Amino acid sequence: MSFAQIIGQSRPKEILARALQTGRIPHAYLFAGPAGVGKEAMAIEMAKALLCSGSGDKPCDGCSACRRAGRFGHPDFFFLFPMPKSAAVEEEREVLDSLVRDPYVRKQPWASPTIGIERIRELRRVSSLKPLEGRRVVIIAEADKMTPEAANALLKILEEPPADMQIILTSSRDAGLLPTIISRCQRVDFNLLTNAEVAAALVEKKSVPEEQARLVARIAQGNYRHAAELLEENLQERRNLVIEALRISLKDEGTRIEWAEGVLDELDKRELRDFISLMLIWFRDALVLTANPAAVANDQLVNVDQIEVMSKFVAAFSEIRFEGIFTDLEKSIEMLDRNVHPTLILVVMLGRLNRNLILKGSAL
Repeated sequence: MSFAQIIGQSRPKEILARALQTGRIPHAYLFAGPAGVGKEAMAIEMAKALLCSGSGDKPCDGCSACRRAGRFGHPDFFFLFPMPKSAAVEEEREVLDSLVRDPYVRKQPWASPTIGIERIRELRRVSSLKPLEGRRVVIIAEADKMTPEAANALLKILEEPPADMQIILTSSRDAGLLPTIISRCQRVDFNLLTNAEVAAALVEKKSVPEEQARLVARIAQGNYRHAAELLEENLQERRNLVIEALRISLKDEGTRIEWAEGVLDELDKRELRDFISLMLIWFRDALVLTANPAAVANDQLVNVDQIEVMSKFVAAFSEIRFEGIFTDLEKSIEMLDRNVHPTLILVVMLGRLNRNLILKGSAL
């Protein structure tokens, strides 16, 4: 048993392989850990293994059950994920098809979707029926996004689980789950991937040149999904935008507002989040370089290819208030997640950078 399609995550693989080999499979799992590290991909592989009708290691990926489950066409396999109640069947199918193409990069076309009680009620109805082929497997992705009513309805299923059904919950924010739901699941923790694991996967799965793969992996910081998304963007253009933003932050308020409005004509919400994250990485590198000028030789920097620009940046200031900068950038991401207006977020962020970057007397 290898779960060969899954990047890294040796410990979860060992736990699940042992369960399959011994047949001691709990009625419910909780796959918990950071976003983009393979929880949903592993859940799909585990579902295939549980439904597999082949001999030998499972999933065999050759039997009819594995093939149908891999296409989300198995009658006893249900994959629930956050989506609006009004979403069309075709839209749901588009999301499932995105997982068929790449189980690490699920399409997310809606803003702030939830898992409503109607989905769990349907699950309760189905759970009362006998599976068509011996066992039923249910994945609830981003289970922390269930509404309170849906969570309570799921709890009733977990309290009296059908003998022929396994449920796998995934969550990057398990604090948002009811403690009573967590207590009824066997928890399997997933860790951030290493840079080497992400880079190797980009080379193998996406045919990315090795040097580019290493750079993207460093920026993605253990999140393969983010790495795959970065490939769709002009990464160098985004990094140049970070440097431009630093220069603009030193200008007057009117200039900062005008620049922010222009930038937001080009960036959507996800791209703005990525941009702020790149700025966080830039200042993290600047802090490391300030504390240890030899860091570049020890491969401790993410933006190692921009060391000359960063060295000039660090040398331009008499003081860089790193603690305040990190706090402000993290708050900017938090406000973005709370749907605060992007222009306000960006203008406030630039203004606070202006106060935390103390020039020696010359502009960048």
